[in-house]
Amino acid sequence: MSLFWDILYLLKKTPWDTGITPPEIVAMIDSGRVTIGRALDLGCGTGTNAIYLAQHGFEVTGIDVSIRAIALARRKARSTDRTIRFIRGDVTYMDHWVTTHSIDFACDIGCFHRLPSAARQRYASTLLEVTRPGAIYLLYGFDASDTRRGVSADEVAARFAEGFLVQTVQRGGDRNGRPSAWYTLQRV
Repeated sequence: MSLFWDILYLLKKTPWDTGITPPEIVAMIDSGRVTIGRALDLGCGTGTNAIYLAQHGFEVTGIDVSIRAIALARRKARSTDRTIRFIRGDVTYMDHWVTTHSIDFACDIGCFHRLPSAARQRYASTLLEVTRPGAIYLLYGFDASDTRRGVSADEVAARFAEGFLVQTVQRGGDRNGRPSAWYTLQRV
């Protein structure tokens, strides 16, 4: 699976990699609702959001399956005065690189919705293990009605029900008009 993503990054066929932190992440950090501490960027790509979080005081770990994306993220991070830990790996095994109950803020911009069902469940269970009570988890995904993989609000609520409460669902669309949503969850 890594090879697929590596090829897309090599060919610069990465429309999701805008180089701009989404306003939803900016608003969440600016809101003061998130404890500045440890952050986890799941499916971090070239590190744009991880760098943003580090510049706002977080100790950040970014995980992505693509060797090429991680190499680009490390290169971008070197141009800042921040230390960010970038890991090439499977996000469903985030507990291999993150200490139990240590994460205050986690974000996923388009990774979860691409996972198969069994991996989604492992991801949700592992996220529960690595986040602290009160942690905020911000998830962006295409809607399940999309012709590609997607996720519904009901699935998000069910998958994360064991330890998270869905606080908000903000529906919208991507640049091409595909239906999508931002989910804000809080760890109980």
